Amino acid sequence: MNLNELFPEQKKLDEHIIQEHKLQGKDLSKKKAVSLLTELFECVNEARFFKFWSEDQSPKTKVLDSETWHELGCPTSEEELEKIDESNWRNPLLEEYIDSIHFTLSNANDYGYHEHEYKDPGSYDLNNLVLGIAQLIATLPYVRKEDKHKNIEILFNYLIKLGYMFGFNEETVKQAYYEKNKVNHQRQKNGY
Repeated sequence: MNLNELFPEQKKLDEHIIQEHKLQGKDLSKKKAVSLLTELFECVNEARFFKFWSEDQSPKTKVLDSETWHELGCPTSEEELEKIDESNWRNPLLEEYIDSIHFTLSNANDYGYHEHEYKDPGSYDLNNLVLGIAQLIATLPYVRKEDKHKNIEILFNYLIKLGYMFGFNEETVKQAYYEKNKVNHQRQKNGY
């Protein structure tokens, strides 16, 4: 998965946020790490693979938000739900994964890492992969400057691997990133 074209897009959004919120010169590394951890765990929550206590361990990839559900007359039967146009459904797992991509790109840009070549990190159990990602994120603000690029590289490899394990491909990720990036810019204009 080649996401290199997204680095400058994320930089534009970050620069807008920094300008808009008067954050020039502020160290945001810990806040960005916490933000990335939050998005990662929101993504994992939608994936549900770790929920050993639940009979439903299927990822949440197709839901209607409540507003749309009400607009469509509160459909409940399988027959009614099957008739709903695909454009009305959203994929929460993909949405949260893309939020993780946004904050990974943001962190990478802050550390001067602007290009990535994916190297498959090998075979992983989802639990181990997520714990590895979380550990990398949690330590990122504290890693020596000379090691930051290596940690970001590993983080990207693991996060891309996670996306592949969720069934996402490069085209899907890029399209979803651009859609969410547009939403994020609009949110900033609206005082989000």
